Amino acid sequence: MSFEHPFWDTIAGKCIACGTCTYLCPTCHCFDISDEMKGDDGVRIRNWDSCMFPLFTLETSGHNPRTSQKQRWRQRLMHKFKYYVDNFDAISCVGCGRCVMACPVNIDIRKIVDDISKLQV
Repeated sequence: MSFEHPFWDTIAGKCIACGTCTYLCPTCHCFDISDEMKGDDGVRIRNWDSCMFPLFTLETSGHNPRTSQKQRWRQRLMHKFKYYVDNFDAISCVGCGRCVMACPVNIDIRKIVDDISKLQV
């Protein structure tokens, strides 16, 4: 399916980008690293993050390759069901349903994957 297919707009239009799905997912592992300084001492901190947040892909230069919710949803699904499969011969979804149960706007990843497979036929 094309990266510009209108289907991606449909999914993104419903999502409120709260990150609940990614925080509850046992296979999501996105993070950010920050250095916190106190005088001459410092600590490097690894923070849990979400690929569904607008600033997740913000680069130091100020460029953000995924500014739209459409781009972030597309990346999340492609990562779980295409890129991960290509690299590790397994999908990155265990089918636990946590994301489905917790989504405040009732987005169902199972239905999305089913709809995508129907569009590809």
